[in-house]
Formats: sequence, C-alpha cells, structure tokens
Amino acid sequence: MEPIKIAFVGTGFAAKIHATAYKQIPNVDVKIVAVSSRKKENVKKFCEEMKIGPELITTDSFDMIRSMNADIIDICTPTHTHSEYAIEAAKAGKNIICEKPLTGFFGDTSIPVEDRQDVGNVDKLIMLEEVLKECEKIKQVIEKHQVIFGYAENWVYAPPISKIKSLLQAARGKILEIRCGESHSGSHSKFAAEWKYTGGGALIRMGSHPIGASLHLKQWEGIIRDGHPILPHSIIATTTKNRELLDNLPPEQDCIQSRPKDVEDWSTGILKFEDNTTAVIVASDVTLGGIENWLNIYGSNTRIEAKISNNNTVMAYAPTEKQFKDAYTIEKAETQAGWSYAQPSEDWMTGYPFEMADFVRSVIVKTQPLSNLDLAINTTKVIYAAYLSSESGKRIHIPKNFTYS
Repeated sequence: MEPIKIAFVGTGFAAKIHATAYKQIPNVDVKIVAVSSRKKENVKKFCEEMKIGPELITTDSFDMIRSMNADIIDICTPTHTHSEYAIEAAKAGKNIICEKPLTGFFGDTSIPVEDRQDVGNVDKLIMLEEVLKECEKIKQVIEKHQVIFGYAENWVYAPPISKIKSLLQAARGKILEIRCGESHSGSHSKFAAEWKYTGGGALIRMGSHPIGASLHLKQWEGIIRDGHPILPHSIIATTTKNRELLDNLPPEQDCIQSRPKDVEDWSTGILKFEDNTTAVIVASDVTLGGIENWLNIYGSNTRIEAKISNNNTVMAYAPTEKQFKDAYTIEKAETQAGWSYAQPSEDWMTGYPFEMADFVRSVIVKTQPLSNLDLAINTTKVIYAAYLSSESGKRIHIPKNFTYS
C-alpha cells in the first residue's frame, strides 16, 4: 500500500504530539510530506526535532494545501485560523485533521487579528450566533466535497475513557451523572491570554476536552442502549477571572502562571442531556500541582473514577529541583522538588497514538472516525451556550441546528 501522506499546517506543541503519534501507528506507512508555518525557522526546527525531511517546507499554508499531493491536511495552528484552513482543505479535496476546538468567535474578521481590541467584551449572544454560522459553513463545505474530518479530541481515545466504556457496557446500567474537568496553572501559549486568538479562555481551551468526552460518552450510551445518540439539551455556567484577585499579592503568594487579558481563567458548567442526566464540567487555569485531567461516572449500578493525568502510576520524590532538572515528569508542573507524578507515557494515557491511528484508518477505509465533525460542532455549541449562560445568568438551550432563538 502507498504511504499515507500528511501535510502539516503549524509546528507548535500540538504538531509535535501529532508527529510523534504518527510514528506509533502499527502496520501503516505514514509520511509527512510537507510542513508550513508563518516562520520558516519554526518549520526547520520542527523538522529537525521530529527527524523528518519533507518534500516541501513553506510559509504559504494555503498554497501548500491546494498544491501538495497529500492525503491529509493536519491543522495544528492557533484556534482563530482553524476554520479557514479546514475550508480550504475541503475545497482542495483533502481529508482533514483539525486540533480542538473546531472554531470560535475572534472579533471582526475584516480587521487584522493583531489590531482587534477587547474581543472578549462582545455580547455573548452575538458570539453564539456568529459561531453557529461558522459551524454551518464548515459543515456545508466538508459535506459538499465529501472529505473525511477528524476532530482531534484525544480524550475520546484515552485508555481510561475506553475502559469506562467497556465497564459500562458490561454493567448495562445507565449514566446518571458525569463529573469531569481539566485544570492547571496556566497555558504555555502566548495566544491563550486573548480572546481574539483562542475564542475564549479556560472554558474553550481546556473545557473542550471534558465537554467533548462527555458528549461522546452520552452519544455512545444512547446508541448502544436505544439505537440513537443522546444529545446535549441545555447548560448553565459560571466563568470568572481570578487573576484580578491576585495582582496585589506578594510574589511568594502567587504561583499561578496564567496572565489572562480579556478571557476567563476559571469556569464550570452543568450540562443537561436530552434524557435529563447531567455532566458537571470544570476548566481552570488557576490550579497548582501539574495538569489534572479526570472523568468520573455515577451510574445506576456502578461508579467509575478515571484519572487521565495526573495519576500515581509512578511517584518520584526529589529533595530539591536539581535532581530532576533534566527529566520530564508531568505537564505544567510548577516545581520538580518534592513528590511528582512522573507519567510513564503521557501521550499514550491521553490517547494521541490511538487518535491518529483512527484518523489514518478512516482515510484508508473511507469512513468517519470516532471523533468527527459532529462532535466538533456539538462541543463548540455547548461552549458558546455556556459563555452566554455565564453572561446572562440563565440556563441556555443548545441549538440543534445552526440558529439560536
């Protein structure tokens, strides 16, 4: 079989994870044939680190998408560019892998993104309506050109989530409640501080993971129990910016890395599904101790607690910083002194190799992957309904189509 040819748009954190995961797909030859980024030096550095020699290195992503002989365009760019690259890839007849979240509201697109001001202060109803239009546009283009869309929601493929599904299927009970979240003390990305780049703060950047996983689990439950998915119904949410409470603290009392400008750094939502069950979702940029990814199930005849990270598979102690200064323990840890949750394989536990394997397999056999465009769109709808709920103080219904009223 001919190798599956990948063209990367973006060379940052997510791109490196994807490139590493491709190497772990068994029995399939995956070849990275092109890489593009705004800065050529970033592309060269990426290729050196990943030990790849693509046929094309370029700063013109749109030209690469249109002209390169690639089976998949892998979009690993800041969120505000996802939609335009995905639409261009679909028009070029290329299959797509798009990092989460799918899209968002980024302000007036007639103004260069660098010049947009206070995007986060725009009315959240306007945001929701604009995001729905953008999701509809993406869906129409992808369906018209009949390309496969892989939504890079790795939690869907994480081994703890897969185990949850096998246990629930064996128990034959009903999910009554999901409690889940992702937290750490602040993003490594300079784009995370401003709405115009990310489409929001902690809720969209981190909350998209537990929201996506919860939507997937309820959809899966409905299909195996009754033959049709259980969809989200409504949400009530709260967001806040804790940074404003910390600015006057002395340095030794403030270890939080997050520096938001017009985005929230803490959020929670109570999501109701069509069957009146719920998911409680937390996303926080003000949590110390390394990244925390977790999802608990409270069922009619079972209870399951899953830690994606951090977990205590390997616990390592160091009396000072210097013992582990050249070692990796866990993402977003503020210190490596004391006890650390030293993850044996963070990528494996969070599902990346299985995610990429499913996307590549879907392209080969021409079928939709487990994490697909529908999950991407529903996750986006829930997130922006949550933002509107936080602003209005009301429970907001999740639109089934692409209009809100």
